[in-house]
Amino acid sequence: MATDAFMIIPRRYIDHLDEALALAETAGYRVVRVWKSRYPNRLGRGLVEEVALAAQQAGVDTVIFYGELQPSSAFQLMKESRARVIDRVQLILEIFVKHAGSREAMLQIEMARIRHELPLVREFIRRSKMGELPGFLGPGGYAVDSYYRHLRRRLAKLRRELEDLRRLRQRRLRERDRRGMLHVSIVGYASAGKTSLFNALTGLHKPVGPEYFTTLSPKHYAVSMKGTKIVLVDTVGFIRDIPPEVIEAFYSTLEEIAYSNAIIFVVDVSEDIGTLEEKVRSGFEIMARIGAVGAPVVIAANKIDLVEDYEDRVRALEEVASRHGWFDAIVPISARKRINLDVLTDTLIEVLGGGGGASGALREGLRAETRP
Repeated sequence: MATDAFMIIPRRYIDHLDEALALAETAGYRVVRVWKSRYPNRLGRGLVEEVALAAQQAGVDTVIFYGELQPSSAFQLMKESRARVIDRVQLILEIFVKHAGSREAMLQIEMARIRHELPLVREFIRRSKMGELPGFLGPGGYAVDSYYRHLRRRLAKLRRELEDLRRLRQRRLRERDRRGMLHVSIVGYASAGKTSLFNALTGLHKPVGPEYFTTLSPKHYAVSMKGTKIVLVDTVGFIRDIPPEVIEAFYSTLEEIAYSNAIIFVVDVSEDIGTLEEKVRSGFEIMARIGAVGAPVVIAANKIDLVEDYEDRVRALEEVASRHGWFDAIVPISARKRINLDVLTDTLIEVLGGGGGASGALREGLRAETRP
């Protein structure tokens, strides 16, 4: 059952309101009222008072700020509204918790949560020492200091555990390279149709839908394409302006992309041109940031069945991709209607070259130059 919530969205994200509401719904919130904020990461005094009063009158106990909120503003709104205040990072992490399917994913989520929570805890410590409150949610000054030290120790332990798991994965990836197995990662934004394409190419029936992040841990499945054995990987969806805490915590999940022999970048061409350009630019930036360079990229222009002028949109996509990234080919498809999947398969085999692009091991040095 959905929980009623208020949302505050900065002006810089106002064009992304539909995405913000969809993320909130996926996390289990029903947004009943939205305010706009002139500031990207803080709240004006008047807005705090207005939202706090409305929250108390409506009995709403969660306020979502769709941005990265300064700890001082979060504290002030919590204090006056008596409601729980979460920002965009915390909202995304709540969705990740719902979809996490492995121990590693849970460790990554916890690490991201702690990294994001530490500045807020420091703000509570500062205010408790100033006498503005007795301690972190009331347990006293000593308790909040103790909690802060606990979080730092836990964060160090999580880093060690995740590093061990990352080394294990890298050994497995190197072994895969030695065996000559070709891996192709399907990447793109949430709801672009990645899992639909994965299902169409594999014959599987993995969950799909309008919800964000139905795929969190990568899915793998071996298929034969034109006599070539390929392991397809369905990956976690990209998000615009991905928060640093999230991309760093989930680096080892996204790292699978960097070791691929080829990449299928799924783009929803039914979206307006401005949104399409922004997502293509950001998508290439994310791939470069995680070290996914050197591998062939095939752009799958998906959902052509939803638009009449898809040829014009594909030409616009080609122009946008040429400005912002690198790619070997663009193939217009409909994963849902299975249109042009044979063309996509032929193109993929062609760019793999029968043996398949540079291996992950050979690209190690290049990735190291682009990692955060």
